[in-house]
Amino acid sequence: MPADRVARWWRVLVPGRGSVARLSDRAQAGLLLGVVLVALAAVPFAAAAGSELYGTQKPVSAEQVAQRSLVTAVLLADGPATTVSGRSGVVANSAPTDAAWPAPDGSRRVGKVAADEGARRGEQLSIWVDRAGNPVPPPLSAAAVLVDAVCLALGLWASVCLLLALGYGTTVFALNRHRMAEWQREWDVEQEKRTHP
Repeated sequence: MPADRVARWWRVLVPGRGSVARLSDRAQAGLLLGVVLVALAAVPFAAAAGSELYGTQKPVSAEQVAQRSLVTAVLLADGPATTVSGRSGVVANSAPTDAAWPAPDGSRRVGKVAADEGARRGEQLSIWVDRAGNPVPPPLSAAAVLVDAVCLALGLWASVCLLLALGYGTTVFALNRHRMAEWQREWDVEQEKRTHP
């Protein structure tokens, strides 16, 4: 059964010499074959772009992981007041709040950290700091690097496929309009023959 289905699709894709397929049918089949081949050819290029991004971000991630540490900060003041929205209830925003934390060299640091609304003085929260003890964003993780690379590769390939599909769909639409116009002309000629024998 699957062999019959493949053979049928192949005949649709590439009409034979004895086929009743018109020139526009053959053009459409050739275009579809070209679209499939270009989509397949785009796979290694998309994979190469993802691999390039991975190779670029991996050392950055390793450097950030090596130079940043997770420490516990203690709030020296209350966080921002809790705000309530009429639609969704409590809104969890954060704002810079005074806090103290240990630097990697053991010294004590004081500064501003992002505290959630409703946080109270004395509460503890985890923050990332650099080697000097300054608050920094979390390091780029190895998992995030991999996800970014895969998403880039898939996104590029999907974009190519979308453009190919749009081009193919537009062309098929134009071919169908052309075929309908031909059928209408043939029908008009036949009707003319019947009304004027």
